[in-house]
Amino acid sequence: MTAIDEASTQAKESVPTRLPSLTALRIIAASLVFIGHGLIFPLFRNEDVNEVYGIIAHNTGSVGVAFFFVLSGFVLTWSARSSDSTGAFYRRRFFKIFPNHVVVYLGVLALMLIAGLPVMLGPTLASLPLIQGFLPDPNYHLFAVNGVTWSLSVELLFYALFPLLLPLVNRIRPQRLWLTAGLFTAGAMLLPVIARAALPDGPLSPMSTTLSWTEQWFVYFFPPARLFEFLVGMVMARILISGRWIGLRTVLPTLLLVVVYVATIPLSLMDGYQSVLLVPMALLITAAAAGDVAGRRSLLNNGPMVWLGEISYAFFLVHVHVLFLLHAAVNGQLGVRAAYQPYQFDTVTGIAFLIGVYLVCILVSWVLYTLVERPAMRLFAYPRRDARAPSVPR
Repeated sequence: MTAIDEASTQAKESVPTRLPSLTALRIIAASLVFIGHGLIFPLFRNEDVNEVYGIIAHNTGSVGVAFFFVLSGFVLTWSARSSDSTGAFYRRRFFKIFPNHVVVYLGVLALMLIAGLPVMLGPTLASLPLIQGFLPDPNYHLFAVNGVTWSLSVELLFYALFPLLLPLVNRIRPQRLWLTAGLFTAGAMLLPVIARAALPDGPLSPMSTTLSWTEQWFVYFFPPARLFEFLVGMVMARILISGRWIGLRTVLPTLLLVVVYVATIPLSLMDGYQSVLLVPMALLITAAAAGDVAGRRSLLNNGPMVWLGEISYAFFLVHVHVLFLLHAAVNGQLGVRAAYQPYQFDTVTGIAFLIGVYLVCILVSWVLYTLVERPAMRLFAYPRRDARAPSVPR
């Protein structure tokens, strides 16, 4: 162990490990994804209302997913301990991710069969082990059993590489951490330029107005391309651990995030521009963590918000399917994977419907968290002699 590694470890193990505000931020990110998926069908009869909702919400999903990636890098780096082993780390990650995923996957697959929907063998098989993000064929994304799990392909790459990346990040000299975070951010911002210069043109992606599918897959869905966000989170954790944080509270980064988001509304962040928001996201996460370390009370680290953050992974997995099922049920249909005739609401009823769906998602997520996620973590994620709940959102 080098002197830098030893100093970093000692600094890390001398500060509190529990960061409830970061747990709470997870439900905010998941809610942004929910808002974005409310655009899959036009919910309102009034076209002007649909247009306004579309303008406001069309990038929220991209922000929420990118936020998760930065948060993952930060939390894993913060919670890493020298006494931990690579095998123990992989074990915790597996039992955190796969039990919920498999239950939802099987549930959606059963609904598809009941509804008589065609099941494409390739996408169905690829989405069970969560490898679809590595595959450039759009069918593996458009016809995955649970479409949102492409992002878990990215997370799995993060987890696989984390034991290798952590020693490298720990070797960065403290005075170079801010520069390193800036370089990783710049790398993320260069991806759309690289894609347009190096990848072949083709028909527009069904999810883009400017990029071919291959280009969009590379800048948005391809797991190695999203490593920059994870690395920014890792370096920001090191900045806080090493005492290089600049002392910002959460208000300023939040305002900056809103301002940058509004400024980027004319863009489609799915075209690789989600990195434009990396700076305010990284600052907000670090400021929230710094507040927890300092023992400050906030709207984030209260009990209800932390509880919502704890069920946020289950929420992320189920929210689209709950939305489809309830939306289709209005017309007496079985709504699976958007294969139904959508109903349109008046403005007030449509807003109430979205709020109601959100609350049902919370309920379903709580059930999944209680019956699947927590028991799996308690029974299998830790050796019997070390059975305990994680102290941070690991």
